[in-house]
Amino acid sequence: MRMHRNQVRAGLIAAVTAAALTGTVTVASADDTAPVSEDAHTFNPAEEGLFELQAPSDTDGGIQTRNFASSLSGWAPGSKESRHWADNDYTEVQFTGCTMAGAAGKSVGVKLWQAIPFAQDKDMGTKTFTNCFKGSGYTSKGEWNAHYNGGDNRYFTIAHLNGSQYTRAVVSVKKVYVDTTKAD
Repeated sequence: MRMHRNQVRAGLIAAVTAAALTGTVTVASADDTAPVSEDAHTFNPAEEGLFELQAPSDTDGGIQTRNFASSLSGWAPGSKESRHWADNDYTEVQFTGCTMAGAAGKSVGVKLWQAIPFAQDKDMGTKTFTNCFKGSGYTSKGEWNAHYNGGDNRYFTIAHLNGSQYTRAVVSVKKVYVDTTKAD
């Protein structure tokens, strides 16, 4: 029995040592009050704000692999980011049918980012969309023609609603379309 306990103890010590060397040790107690960070989490394919990139279809022309359509539901300024897509020169983002809960919908600020591995992502600027609030068939469009070295993936966030980044309002968008080809 004592030998079995020593083997278990040795195995636990080895596991804790390995975890410490890889940086995966977490110590917690019932008294911990530190806030939880959302920048490190387990991937969930059903998570709101993640979009499926669709493969092109040979039969109907399909969508180019870097162009995609989706929707948003309940996004607040800075609360979520879109899926990342490969792009390096031109990006167009379209919102069709915007609605807002918690405030009268007037405008949404769409901020484009260029992901830079192992460095701070680059802010590529914010476009303010207003037309999409005129009805379900109305579209707002923003275009970005910039490039930063060191990264080739982009994504967008909501920077502000009705001109404010500090609001309890959230925006939903019936159709979000991302286009990476200026030719069309």
